[in-house]
Amino acid sequence: MPAPTSGNERALPLIPAGTQTLAKGPSQYVGGVAPKYLQRGKGSHVWDVDGNEFIDLSMAIGPLSLGYAYEPVDRAIRDQLADGITFSMMHPLEVEVAELIREVIPNAEMLRYSKTGADVTSAAIRLARAFTGRSKVICCGYHGWHDWYISVTTRSEGFRQRFKA
Repeated sequence: MPAPTSGNERALPLIPAGTQTLAKGPSQYVGGVAPKYLQRGKGSHVWDVDGNEFIDLSMAIGPLSLGYAYEPVDRAIRDQLADGITFSMMHPLEVEVAELIREVIPNAEMLRYSKTGADVTSAAIRLARAFTGRSKVICCGYHGWHDWYISVTTRSEGFRQRFKA
């Protein structure tokens, strides 16, 4: 049997829902109208695997405020790649970025870096609970697959809730 050719046909037997992030999954968009798989982007425009051009209103679900393939950012990434990334010890850029953030956000006295939004959200919930002594959290929207959030969604199968509301 020949291998499926479309991204959706290839992805579904391998990846639940066809993608790692629910918000960008093929089921979230209107079939026959919105593209399911994107090949490349430049500025605010993206092209699907068939070469059709679209304006990406969600800009990678939020983080691309400067657009795709923004040359000053791409150049800085290439320059840093030449020196290496993900070091086992501190790097001067960590301090430089912390100083810039504190300059822009004066009440950010200290900061911490993390690799994922889910990690940061979980840390914020734990910090808020520790500081306030409260346990309840109001949720709106998607916040990842952590215990404090998943227990209140329809995706809670397999999760044993430890706290009663």
